[in-house]
Amino acid sequence: MPAVMSTETDDLPIIQFVRPVPGFPEHFRYVLTRVADDGLLYVLRSLDDPSVRFLVIAPIPFFPDYAPEIDDDTLDLLDVHAADRLVVLLVVSAGTSAAEATVNLLAPIVVDRVSRRAAQVLLHEEFPLRAPLVAV
Repeated sequence: MPAVMSTETDDLPIIQFVRPVPGFPEHFRYVLTRVADDGLLYVLRSLDDPSVRFLVIAPIPFFPDYAPEIDDDTLDLLDVHAADRLVVLLVVSAGTSAAEATVNLLAPIVVDRVSRRAAQVLLHEEFPLRAPLVAV
């Protein structure tokens, strides 16, 4: 995860969703924290209710060819007009073992590196909702 995602507040990146994550209409502010030192797995936790949290990953280490097209409406909503300002995060559904974990490639979370505004996007491309995280 890029260093630009840190903030002065406890050195934790505060992310403000411009629209709520589906299923969580009351939660707009989240904090992003690294789970392990390798920087591969993160937790996105609601500041309004710490029990609301998502495991997320950056796609490149796991899906190097993943290049979703973000629609103009989302870019306008985030007030972003340069793709290099975006960070893409994928939501992980943990199974009982690493081999059972899946990743949502259909609805990534897109974060503006500068403003830290975010939105979960439903892509118009054909990506799986539950892609295996680890090849079996």
